[in-house]
Amino acid sequence: MSNNFCAFHYTRNGNRVSGILVRDHATRQDGVELGAYFFGCAHNSVVFHNDGIYAGVAAVGRVVPQAQPSPASQEAHAIGMAHGHTSFSYCLFGETNRQGLLRFGADVPVPQTPRYRSTRILPALHAHDGAYHVSLVGVSLGAHILDAVGPEMFERRGEDGEGGCIIDVGTPLTVMAEEAYHVVEEAVWSELRRHGAERVEQHDYGLCVRATEATKGRLPSMSLHFAEEEARLVVSPEHLFLIMDDVYKQAGQIACLAMRPGRRTVIGALQQVDTRFVFDLEGDKIFFAPESCTKETTLVV
Repeated sequence: MSNNFCAFHYTRNGNRVSGILVRDHATRQDGVELGAYFFGCAHNSVVFHNDGIYAGVAAVGRVVPQAQPSPASQEAHAIGMAHGHTSFSYCLFGETNRQGLLRFGADVPVPQTPRYRSTRILPALHAHDGAYHVSLVGVSLGAHILDAVGPEMFERRGEDGEGGCIIDVGTPLTVMAEEAYHVVEEAVWSELRRHGAERVEQHDYGLCVRATEATKGRLPSMSLHFAEEEARLVVSPEHLFLIMDDVYKQAGQIACLAMRPGRRTVIGALQQVDTRFVFDLEGDKIFFAPESCTKETTLVV
């Protein structure tokens, strides 16, 4: 606490955020006061690179029925139910000089076109779990299914819900269960090496190669397969790899696999770019479809 401000510092899945906690009041459109709640205003964020930019990360977690929700969660839930808002939608884009929309209720696109796929939101396993769990069963690289990656690698274990797979915009880069990650990394390297790629070292990344024009043209796509038939999230090469300057040799660029190993699989923000997500909380489903997300953004001058 300093000068009547409460500062916070938060680290999660490789992202470090700091800012100020503030207290506000929620009021319905009819003027009814719903009480006080707290929220954090981030001033800077490592990995998301939002220093000096009016942008942030919103967490829209579920209110677990058996849990004792926080006042903020109770109020958000009450507001949503009062107005029939049982769904929300977003479409992430990769440009920092534009503003997008987080849509609720009647403003959410209806996912009826054939391009949409859906997967079920799995039930929470404990009282304080507001994450969106999904059933991931396999991974493909390009058109080839990786047979060494099995559904057991993504299963939730025990009452504490260790393992499993969640979708989370608050995680910058996808985290994959360690056993599955090593299979994916080796498959990607085998594919790139076959086309003459040169491997290089880069801090915080497991696989990086010299980003020549020939290599960039050979970067593969990846597909995440869910339990439902044909429910497949395709991640393009542009969102599977990060192109960056080589800080060690001070020359040229490198391409790094934008994933990290971990205890639980988390489908992160970068791998959600240019995909429309619709969360149907009443039907316990997540719909998704490829979309050029910059179309509904506005330029920040």
